[in-house]
Amino acid sequence: MISVVIPTRNRAPLLAVAIESVLSSPLVGSSAQVIVVDDDSDDCTAEVAEHFGVTYHRVTNHNTSLTRNDGLSRVVTPYVAFLDDDDAWLPVNMTEQISALESDPNAAFAFGITQCATNELEPLPWTFPAPPLWSGLDPNRLHLGYPQLGVVLFRTEVVLAAGGFDPGIPYHQDADLMLRIAARHAIIGVNCVGALYRLRPPSRHRADYLWAFRDTVNWRPKNVGLRWVTHGRFMAGRRRHYFHQFLEDADACARAGMRRDTLWCLSRAARISPPHALRHAPRVASTLCGTLMARGAKQ
Repeated sequence: MISVVIPTRNRAPLLAVAIESVLSSPLVGSSAQVIVVDDDSDDCTAEVAEHFGVTYHRVTNHNTSLTRNDGLSRVVTPYVAFLDDDDAWLPVNMTEQISALESDPNAAFAFGITQCATNELEPLPWTFPAPPLWSGLDPNRLHLGYPQLGVVLFRTEVVLAAGGFDPGIPYHQDADLMLRIAARHAIIGVNCVGALYRLRPPSRHRADYLWAFRDTVNWRPKNVGLRWVTHGRFMAGRRRHYFHQFLEDADACARAGMRRDTLWCLSRAARISPPHALRHAPRVASTLCGTLMARGAKQ
């Protein structure tokens, strides 16, 4: 009853872990239910897909939404899930979700809880969204706490009717799809941890990645019934999140003796949210002073 679409590009080792985690599920009786859409890889992605016997399709999109939609077009089951190639299912994933959807034919999708993990997929003590999860028709509530895509089970017909993922937006494509659906249909939250989500370790590299998507703090979807207060809370939450991420990156760079990178990360933290920089001025100053003192000691 379930197909799982995994878009990928040049991450064959991670893809193998993702596929293996899905095939360990009791809900996936055939490897053909796993649809790997390879977006122009030049590594051994095709060989990994062949090894597991999954449904494999190669495209040249260089666009995650188009790649997911290509996989969606090949789904013939009533339910569909999407998994990023660097994340992994836990064995219980989707069991509660499918039970919830079978019990409520009016619900468009069911979502669970994701556990954060290291690059080696070692579980960390953080999960999201925070339980207990809610159910119903309330896009404003969803906008303030999106689940990770890997724990969401959709009715295939609903995703198709919504037009799939929007290839025209550069970020939050999964949240955008969920919100468009949740604005018109009830959804169900199930209090079950179903997937592991790799966190990027603090570094200048992570800061560069986050800075490239900094416009997400101003994202305001239209025509989905969002209130202005919801938009304000969303922006404040995103700015707070980015600010603390950049501070973590700055601390990591400082510990590594990378003075220029530390200053770069601190400047990004201040620019993404000046109010948070003022509120946390002692911590910012501590990192800055530590970096300058280390530089002076070397000289």
